[in-house]
Amino acid sequence: MGISKRTAISLIRSGGTSIHRTAATDAPGETVHTNSDFGKSGTAGSIDLFPSTASMGKLRLTAADSSGDTTTAIVNASQAAARTYTIPDAGANASFILSTSTVALSFSGAFTDDVIDFSSATIAPTGSNGPCMIRAGTYASPIDLSTDVDQSGVIRIYTTCSATGTSYDRGLFACTRTTNTKGAFPIAGLAEANNSTGTGPNKVQAGQFIAHLGAGGEAAKLATLGGDATAGMYGVWAKVTAGGTCTASSGSRVAPIWVDNQMSGTVSGEEYGIFATTGASRVDAFIGFNTTSSGYNQFINCDSTFNSGAGTCFNTNAVPGTQDARINVYYDGAQYYLALYR
Repeated sequence: MGISKRTAISLIRSGGTSIHRTAATDAPGETVHTNSDFGKSGTAGSIDLFPSTASMGKLRLTAADSSGDTTTAIVNASQAAARTYTIPDAGANASFILSTSTVALSFSGAFTDDVIDFSSATIAPTGSNGPCMIRAGTYASPIDLSTDVDQSGVIRIYTTCSATGTSYDRGLFACTRTTNTKGAFPIAGLAEANNSTGTGPNKVQAGQFIAHLGAGGEAAKLATLGGDATAGMYGVWAKVTAGGTCTASSGSRVAPIWVDNQMSGTVSGEEYGIFATTGASRVDAFIGFNTTSSGYNQFINCDSTFNSGAGTCFNTNAVPGTQDARINVYYDGAQYYLALYR
């Protein structure tokens, strides 16, 4: 479009100020402005755009004061095809999320529905590096927390509640369903130490769960069980359950906790299947058993691998006439044995 087409003088009045611009017209009723000012320095201007239906609102473009005499430009990136970008109704005054900002996403006010909802979103999964609802890095290119020595992280959630009742809040809840042969892990963690020089870290733990009374120094109290078998104070509640018509096939295995040691490297320090510590009050027992129905068939069930190799904790080379087997117990620097009889 060049000025060789029909020319027109456009008179725009904004805030009592008349601004004249020379423009080209492409067709009757259409004017092409190559450069236009609405208002002037010290006098605000605006543009009102109306829809095709009368009395159905309008779109207004206005400018606000900046910290200096600068220009804010709205520029499109190269588009591969024609696009229409729709501004949804946020329900209240809100701001756009931009690619660079001190706080990229901030919510305030009271919400009567989900703040973020992916219920209608679909993805085409292609493995651990494929698309997902929320991503922060990949295994090959993780988020770099740099040299921060404090307790940082990627996601932190802090909540508080003063409600009554016997229910409970979940800070983070995940439910994963499978309806075919693929397995399900609602929450999974992998802690890796990849240093090849120096002494390395002294904490490599895939999960940390702490239940605390009076974390701020308050004289907090724990109520009685009150007949509720699910009540209590636990670092972790691990449970497996099934409906009455379900089946765990022959050759399968079920357990609330699976403890698996696979340390192929050199372990010069201590290594345990389970490591337990205690402090403050003296506990009633190392293990507490309680059942409301079925009970336990065995206290410990061991297969042949429990007695393989030198130094095993279970020894069937019994002393004749005194015992059938023994369990090795190392206590206070000395070796002891628990005798087993049939």
